[in-house]
Amino acid sequence: MKLREIIKEIPDDDWLEIIEQSSINYRSYIGRAPKKYIVGEVLDYEALYIGEGRKNKNYQIHRFLVEDKFIEHVDR
Repeated sequence: MKLREIIKEIPDDDWLEIIEQSSINYRSYIGRAPKKYIVGEVLDYEALYIGEGRKNKNYQIHRFLVEDKFIEHVDR
């Protein structure tokens, strides 16, 4: 499912932490920011994992592992 679909119900002031699965062995940290500032192509990435949210004093952080939509899939 696309990241943009999964985050619809998350409040704009909650934070998203996004990590990209760039290959089988490597992950790239995309970043962490309030949901309202997450825009662009990253929203079209496929979500592979949704982590449990961590509660801070004023907001919650939601963790996502995503797969870049531009990665070519190779049969293994």
